Amino acid sequence: MKSITLTSLSIAAAALLTLSGCSAKGGAGMVGYDSNVKYGDAKAVETLNADFGSTDLQSTAETMTQSLLESRYISKTHQTPKVRLRTINNLTYEHIDTKAITDKIRIKLLKSGLVRFLADKANLEEVNDERTLTTTATTKTKLSAMTDADYIITGNVRSIKKASGDVQDVYYNISMELVDPQSGEVVWADEKEIRKVTAKSSVGW
Repeated sequence: MKSITLTSLSIAAAALLTLSGCSAKGGAGMVGYDSNVKYGDAKAVETLNADFGSTDLQSTAETMTQSLLESRYISKTHQTPKVRLRTINNLTYEHIDTKAITDKIRIKLLKSGLVRFLADKANLEEVNDERTLTTTATTKTKLSAMTDADYIITGNVRSIKKASGDVQDVYYNISMELVDPQSGEVVWADEKEIRKVTAKSSVGW
């Protein structure tokens, strides 16, 4: 009986040592310490391939936001304009999450404090559902304020892809416009151009 007790204690002690070793190796609160996953710099330039990537998204949003904030229709108004940001049309040969572009632009503009945003088409249905739940507290004036935008932002993403020999050239053009919905006048427009040139690898493009 004594030997059995000693054996049990030895097994328990070994288990505690193993757990202690894992904790020391992984650190407090660490999960998956032995994986190959590492955190990278979200702002670092991404050059894995010629496709539209995170660096292109970030630089596009930065360029368009800065240009919009410098336009007199945003920076020199007596009253903060209400804007609705429409979906940017993807007219390229590849899948591009254009909503990620508009979301980043919206966040940057909102942080500036110079623009007020109305719900876009993507979440307007949710807004309407919420309004329906509080119909008795909603007035026609409030409804009008929600639907009337001073400006609408629209845009397109286009690309031209060419390859010759061992070289591939991809050109992206992202254009955006600020439109007065009452008159239909385009009061601001700008574009972001991106060109990527890559060499052909041994396994193809």
